[in-house]
Parts: sequence; C-alpha cells; structure tokens
Amino acid sequence: MLAKDGFIVIKDYLAPETCDELRQAINATIESGKFIERNDMDIKDAVSRKEPVLSRRHGQHDDGMLDLFNVDTIHPRLRGFREDPFLNEIITRAAGTEFSPMRINAYINKGVSNPRGYHADTYRGSFKTFVYLTDVPDNSYGPYSFIKGSHELSSTKRKIGKLVNRLKGKPSTDAVFHDPSKAHIFIAPRGTLIITNQAGIHRGLPQEEGKERILITTSYTPA
Repeated sequence: MLAKDGFIVIKDYLAPETCDELRQAINATIESGKFIERNDMDIKDAVSRKEPVLSRRHGQHDDGMLDLFNVDTIHPRLRGFREDPFLNEIITRAAGTEFSPMRINAYINKGVSNPRGYHADTYRGSFKTFVYLTDVPDNSYGPYSFIKGSHELSSTKRKIGKLVNRLKGKPSTDAVFHDPSKAHIFIAPRGTLIITNQAGIHRGLPQEEGKERILITTSYTPA
C-alpha cells in the first residue's frame, strides 16, 4: 500500500498514556529553555548536536510553528521510536532499497493559520513517519493531508512544474499538477502513525485559533 498509494496509516501505534507522557516531555523541554536556538544553523549542524535544537518558524508560511530537533535526546521512548525496525522494514520494502532514519523532530502547531500549500519535500528518495501526540478530531486542528498516488508524478510533469514555479518565483516542489479530490486528510486520535513517501504532494491544513497539534516525525533516507 505504501508503494502504491504513497502512504499508510497504523492505528494505535502508541498508547494514549504514552502520547501524553511524550507530549509533556516535549513541552517541559521548551518551557524550561533546555535547548539550543537554531537561528542560522543549517540542518546538518542541528542534527549533529546531542541536545534539542529549536527552530521557530517565521514568515509567509508556518508562522508560529515550533520545530524541535533531536527529541530522541529527551526521552528513551523517543529513541525507541526513531530506531523502530518494524517501521524501517516497511519503508525499505516499499522503496525496494534499504533506508535508515536520519533525524527525529517534534512539530508543535498552535493556531498556525498559514501553513505552506500542497508541495513535495523532494523528488528523490525520502520517507517520513508521523505520530500524533494530540487528538486531531477535525480540520480545525490542522491535520496532515496527502494526495493519494502523487508520488508517482511523471518526470515530464515534474519538469513542467519546476518551470512554472520558477516563473512564479515559488519553490520548485510546490504542487502544480494535483487532484484535490484525491486528498486524504488524516483526522485521527493521538497514537496514530502515518508513513508517507515525501515525493508525494502533501501539506498540513490551516488551524483555527486556539487549536493545537503536536506530532513527532522521523525522516528516512537511503542507507
């Protein structure tokens, strides 16, 4: 299913009590200031640190979102999640080549009303796992969304999309060819796990004021 559709969902991957424990650990780290501010630090440098690194999103898209790198350093269960061989095996079998986890982050969205539109992360091999640590019962909480089958976009359409985006002054992987009717919106309780091929078109939906979504995500790249 992951190879065919570009995503799969695994219900009850984490127990609700575990989600609450991990969410509290993440919030405690941010509230206590026990992290390094990312500022101009590049991703490779941030990931190489043996402590949490916090990126505060500002600007046109995702304004107000908090992105906490290296969350596996703050709780043993997060280290276990990053290294879960079950998830790694699913991704490796779907891709037909060996993948391994590169980094694990926490996304903290509170009233983020301007997320980036539909886009791909890359057109090269990349997968991510997401686990909701908070319930996402409806669209007002900003659920994750993925266009089914969009990871199979032809090389011709990708080249045309890059050209169109260049003319518009937009990032090269912004969605140009996609069918909104094929969008799968992941409304689900905490503990739900999602795996997606990041060559597929995806986004987080806008949140309403006062709504919160916290998740942990691991990025996988070819070994």
